[in-house]
Amino acid sequence: MRITPRLRVTSLLSLLALLVGVLGTQWLSGQTAGWSGPHHPVVAEHTAPPALRYRADRERRALPRVVAARATGAAPVPPPPPELVPISMPPLSARYAGLAGHLAGNLVLHLQVDGEGGVVQAAVARSSGDPVLDAHARAMVARWRFAVPPDHPQGLSGDLPMHFGQAAAD
Repeated sequence: MRITPRLRVTSLLSLLALLVGVLGTQWLSGQTAGWSGPHHPVVAEHTAPPALRYRADRERRALPRVVAARATGAAPVPPPPPELVPISMPPLSARYAGLAGHLAGNLVLHLQVDGEGGVVQAAVARSSGDPVLDAHARAMVARWRFAVPPDHPQGLSGDLPMHFGQAAAD
């Protein structure tokens, strides 16, 4: 087998690039060996799984809860309904070109979820004011799966706030 000069030059340049990369990495590792990281906390919400992002968002906006009721003979306070936590959110295969101008807004969907976590019914409880965005949100959520607590084998229902685009900062 005969090696052509072009192949020989290409191979040598590839090996040289690999050697420079390895030596450069070793040098940089030595320069940063004592570095403990950034001085400010790094917040990377965008890398968290969707269910964790949703739960963190709900906790930031949560209303104060009653921790314990006094035993004064008053009726006991019923426990809060379980919250809807998405565990699987497949992407919608719709073309986003048809949604241009409809991707910003806030809405609330009222969902009924079966015992397996699938969405049985999705209705708009509070509209974004844009019927195209509302329909897009309903179609998107119809394919999601939600966590169902063991004490609700028949499923559950509840409101799911959704924020799209730049209007989510409101």
